[in-house]
Amino acid sequence: MTAVDAVLQLHTGWEWLEATEGTWREGDLSFSREIDDLDSILEDAGSSFRVYRPKHCLIKRVDETIHAAVDKSIEEAPSNAADHLRAAWAAAYGIHPDPDKAYGQAVRAVEALACPLVTPRNARSTLGIVIRDLRSQLAQWQLKVTGSSGHPASIDRFIEMLDLLWKGQSRHAGNPSSRHQSQTEGEAAIHLAATIVQWLTLGILEKVPSSSP
Repeated sequence: MTAVDAVLQLHTGWEWLEATEGTWREGDLSFSREIDDLDSILEDAGSSFRVYRPKHCLIKRVDETIHAAVDKSIEEAPSNAADHLRAAWAAAYGIHPDPDKAYGQAVRAVEALACPLVTPRNARSTLGIVIRDLRSQLAQWQLKVTGSSGHPASIDRFIEMLDLLWKGQSRHAGNPSSRHQSQTEGEAAIHLAATIVQWLTLGILEKVPSSSP
């Protein structure tokens, strides 16, 4: 499988597919069909891997419902956040998993949307800064989700989601508490990040409207 993965990543056919998108030529269609055939062979053989076109590699086969949920977040998200989610998915479920990279890319996917929204004037903002600012501005933000009072819900639970993702990452190399992320942590980070990205894409987190004079 390692050899198949390497050939997939290095094959020049991907360049033609991406460069001529929307203007298919016979050679491009032939390569695309070959990829479909490879995916079918892997499935028929009961392989635990499948072709992941966005990153030109093999990834572990995941429950279709779960995969579809993450794909939906990726398809609807702005390109910068979507690119980070794709990279996180490939790192977590690739033939040579890299949970550290998966977790880091998951955090960056959220930062790509949360930082410009919450801290637009801070070019060096991080998810940690976003969390800090939201906590200090609780009255200025709300969720497009109705709470038990019948009014827009508080952002407290949303902040907890952000905090869980942020504090679960081992970020400081050389620090006594620094460690590698586990595979489970890497996968969990992706699914949490995908939910947060979808919420931000849909505008679930919003500023409280200014009161009319």
